[in-house]
Amino acid sequence: MHPNEHSEDTGVIKTIQSLVVAFVLAMVFRGFVVEGFVIPTGSMAPTLLGQHLLKHSDQTGEYFPVGFDIQRNIGPERFVDPLLGKAMPLPLAEAKKITPRSGDRVLVLKMLYPFFEPERFDVVVFKNPTDTQGVAANYIKRLIGLPNETLWIADGEIFAKRGDGSFLIQRKPEHIQKLLWRPVSNSDAIPTDSLALTRPWQGPPWRATPRANWTLDSRTWQCTGGNATLTWDHNKMSIDDGLSYNMLMPMSRKEPISDIRVGATIIPSNDALVVSFELQAVGHIFGWTIEGSTAKLTKQIVSDPSSLTTLEFDIDPLQAGELTKVEFWHVDQLLALYINDQRVGEMLYDYGPEGRLRLVTGADQSVPIEEIAGRGGTAPLLSWKFKNAPFTMSKVTVDHDLYYQSGRLRSRATKNPTTPGNEKLVEIDSPAFGTHPDKLAVLGPDQFMMAGDNSAYSLDGRLWGNPDEFVAAQIDTAPFLVNRDLLIGKAWCVYWPSAFRVGNFPIIPDFGAVRFIR
Repeated sequence: MHPNEHSEDTGVIKTIQSLVVAFVLAMVFRGFVVEGFVIPTGSMAPTLLGQHLLKHSDQTGEYFPVGFDIQRNIGPERFVDPLLGKAMPLPLAEAKKITPRSGDRVLVLKMLYPFFEPERFDVVVFKNPTDTQGVAANYIKRLIGLPNETLWIADGEIFAKRGDGSFLIQRKPEHIQKLLWRPVSNSDAIPTDSLALTRPWQGPPWRATPRANWTLDSRTWQCTGGNATLTWDHNKMSIDDGLSYNMLMPMSRKEPISDIRVGATIIPSNDALVVSFELQAVGHIFGWTIEGSTAKLTKQIVSDPSSLTTLEFDIDPLQAGELTKVEFWHVDQLLALYINDQRVGEMLYDYGPEGRLRLVTGADQSVPIEEIAGRGGTAPLLSWKFKNAPFTMSKVTVDHDLYYQSGRLRSRATKNPTTPGNEKLVEIDSPAFGTHPDKLAVLGPDQFMMAGDNSAYSLDGRLWGNPDEFVAAQIDTAPFLVNRDLLIGKAWCVYWPSAFRVGNFPIIPDFGAVRFIR
């Protein structure tokens, strides 16, 4: 044998061994450390996107994803520009474009939960307890309930308690909340060519008074002097839990929503400008005021002036000619004021689910709580108030938070066999799990509750019902809940965002949408 032949044989063997080792390591890594998953549906939209259409408005320049079912016939009249209003159709040429994009691909940290406890509001991948062996075996939802808790979803909010304690509102961490705001209105979104619209645009959803003091120059509001107000007009645009992602879905009830963020960029013409914002919601009047070097947060029950509570904070005053960004938050029973992206003050208030429901419905103690459970409130009232103008303002925005709907169980809740003793929990047309005092979500030591961000179109822990036979026999007989043994891991990032198609192949990802998941 020639010496080189032995060397070549050894090299081939080493290469094969290296490939085998690399393959084994990759499988181990995939099986125990990190794994990729594809988002199939829009139950977590717009946090995570399933198969959808990416629509573009020539009038506002905005792109927005729209959930898409290839089996559903869609008329072009269904496509609207959500920032111009829910009745403003897209041009026919754009509305006829039906090019689906695949769902986001996400990386899941599979080794995290064996060492760290899951946390509320994590986005989690787990085995679907109702169908562990089917095509929908893997689910991805947001974790809303922890072991040994009792949950009550009231007016879209999550309340939890342990043992005999009191129900407490569950507030999302700031870094998560910032990524969960859903756009309602933006003053930058105006028609670029009103003559091209198929119906007249009604203008921005703010009513300016006195009208003579205001001018709208392109995207900038200008107030020439004196005192003035801007009031939200619900006839032009409603503030509810509807999402533009769902515009092709069957009509569903929309709930008014009072957890909102309102912002603007303001340039005073003098140092005396006073900026206030008022929100009437949850049976209260909430207020934010910036005056000189003092910021003030207030809350008062509408029917009880003596309930007025005020907190004041020192701030840097608004300066004439200088641009200042302000944001007013009302979310998870918290008021916050942001100036130039810094939180400068906050006020918390604490009502349990029963108190919250009575406030939003106006029902007193004579009305049984069972009669109002599952109901929402009325449309919030919004108004800006200004003193000592002139000033200009731009980038006036309104966003809303997640809203966890109530609802009723449908027949799918009992598609799997019912374990004796659970009959009342899964009774058809009974309240969704955790949304009624007669059906509170009571979690055991290793049980979690999950819900989708797109609550109106998410089959989740409120609704899905009995576990399949494998889970019931081997893991847990409880309906609606996810046992610890079914957890796969925490969703970490979108590494391959929904791709553009070349022909029939979705091969070009939107790399601008690579992001961490919150």
